[in-house]
Amino acid sequence: MGRTHNLWLRRFKPLPEVLAVRVEIYQALKKWDLMAVVAKRMSLYDPTEVHWIVSLAYATRRAQSIEAAKVILLDAVENHRKAAIIHYNLACYECQLGDLEAAKKYLDVAFRLDEKYRIRALDDEDLMPLWLMLEEE
Repeated sequence: MGRTHNLWLRRFKPLPEVLAVRVEIYQALKKWDLMAVVAKRMSLYDPTEVHWIVSLAYATRRAQSIEAAKVILLDAVENHRKAAIIHYNLACYECQLGDLEAAKKYLDVAFRLDEKYRIRALDDEDLMPLWLMLEEE
């Protein structure tokens, strides 16, 4: 289905509004490969919109690996230094990869950029290894 979908995207060049809806549909259906294809297309169409980069990383994490998703966000953080969501997601990925010190640094940046991530972090399963480590200290 992925190859057919890529051919369809190249041939018909749907409107960005249609592609945006497709990202949401593929996420709901857990069609990670398709979500990644469309999110990448949207991130190229509108590179200033952080949502598409985060969606691409989210889908890549599920379709491929956390490491591959982390690479996407590390590339994006250079152009979007003030996007708290990128720092927050990098913290989650680092935590899952076992680098709790790096996770703390990314969380600190995310918290400074946007306070709402403090509340979100309390219930985030991806950050559980960090909370467990802090309880032990």
